[in-house]
Amino acid sequence: MSEPPLRVLFLTPYYKPYLGGIERVIERLSAGMVQRRDVEAVGVLTTHFAFPRHWMRDLPAREAMDGGVEILRLPAWPKVAPPYFSVPLVWFPPSAIRAAIRAFRPTVLHWVGDGWFWGHYFSARYAPNAAVIFSPSFHTLTRDKFWLRPLNIALCRRADRVTALSPLERRAVHRTYCVPRRKHLVVSWGVDPDDDPPEPRPADAPLTVLCVGRLGEHKNQRFLIEAFAAALPRLRHSARLVLVGRDEGGRAAIERQIAELGLRERVLITGELSDAEVRAWYHRAELFALFSRYEAFGLVFFEAMVAGVPVLTHRVGANAELLREGAVVVPEHDRTGAAESMVRLLNDDAERQRLGAAARRYAATFTWPPVLNRFVALYREALAERRGISAR
Repeated sequence: MSEPPLRVLFLTPYYKPYLGGIERVIERLSAGMVQRRDVEAVGVLTTHFAFPRHWMRDLPAREAMDGGVEILRLPAWPKVAPPYFSVPLVWFPPSAIRAAIRAFRPTVLHWVGDGWFWGHYFSARYAPNAAVIFSPSFHTLTRDKFWLRPLNIALCRRADRVTALSPLERRAVHRTYCVPRRKHLVVSWGVDPDDDPPEPRPADAPLTVLCVGRLGEHKNQRFLIEAFAAALPRLRHSARLVLVGRDEGGRAAIERQIAELGLRERVLITGELSDAEVRAWYHRAELFALFSRYEAFGLVFFEAMVAGVPVLTHRVGANAELLREGAVVVPEHDRTGAAESMVRLLNDDAERQRLGAAARRYAATFTWPPVLNRFVALYREALAERRGISAR
C-alpha cells in the first residue's frame, strides 16, 4: 500500500517580501516539493510583518505563489511590535492559528528557525497528529535572552525531529536545549547550481571584493571596511568593495566610516537587489568577504563559492567546520589577519583562481535536491512514528 501524499506547512514569522537565510531555505524547499508527486500541498504560515517588525497592511491574508505554495498570514495586535526582539512580540490570536491549521490540514509542521514560540506551540496544539520537524537557528544565549531556553527546551521535546546545520551546531543545541540524540540530526542547507562563467574583467577595471548581507551589527560590515582600508595600500591592482544588502539600521554608520577613511570612491553600497542582480555580482567578483558575528551555516558563502568565487571570513560559528575548501578562515575578529589574507588573495591571481576552482567543486556538493530528499525522508519517518504513537 502506497503512502499518502504529504501536506507540509512551514512556519516562520517573516516571509515574502522579506527573504533572509531562513526564508530562502523555505523558498527553495517549497519550490522542490511542489514538483513532487508524493507531496500534495505546501504552505507557509507567517504574519503580516516584514523584517524587522514592520507591519505590511497591504499583504493579503491568504495567497498562492511560486507554483502553488499557499501563504497564510496571521492577524496580530498591536500593529507596532516592541523593538527589542527579532520576532514580533505581539498577540497572534490562537483562533486564527487554529483556523489556518484547519484550512490547510497539514500532516507535517516544519518550524524553520526559533523564536516564534507562539506560532510553534499553537500549531502543534491544533495539529496533534502532524509530525513536527524543528530546525532552530542556534545562537549562544546572552543574559537578556536566557528566558528563551525553557521555551526552546519545551519545543524540542514536542518536536519529532530536531535538525542542525552542522555537527558543531548539533552539539550546541544538544547542550543548551537537552535534545535527545535519537531524534537530533544534521541536515545542511543547499544552494542552486551555478555553471555560468564569471564575467570577463577589462584590464583596467578594479578587482571586486563582494559582501552580501543585511547592513547592520550582525553582519559586521564595519570590520570588513577596516580590513579593506588596511589592505588597499599594499595591493598591486586597484580594488573596490561592494556591499549588497538591505539596511538593518547600520547604513548611516557605515557611510560615516567610509567617509572618515576616505573610501567614497572605493566602496559601493548597492542596497537590496533582486536574485538575478545578486547573482550577477557574484560573477563579477574576484573575492567574497564577510565577517559576521555568527553564522550557523552561511548560505551566501556557498552561493559565492558555487559561482567560483573564493571566500574570506573568520572563525566564528560553523565557518571553520563547513568551509573546508575554497575559503580562507582567519582567527576570530583578527583584522590584521583578514587584511593580510585579502592582500595575498588579491595580489596572487593564480592562487585566487585555484581557490575559486576549489570553491566551485566543493560548493557543488551542497545543492538543494539531496537536501530536499533528506527532509522528505525525515517527514515520512517522523510521521510514521507519530501515527504509531497515536495508534497506541
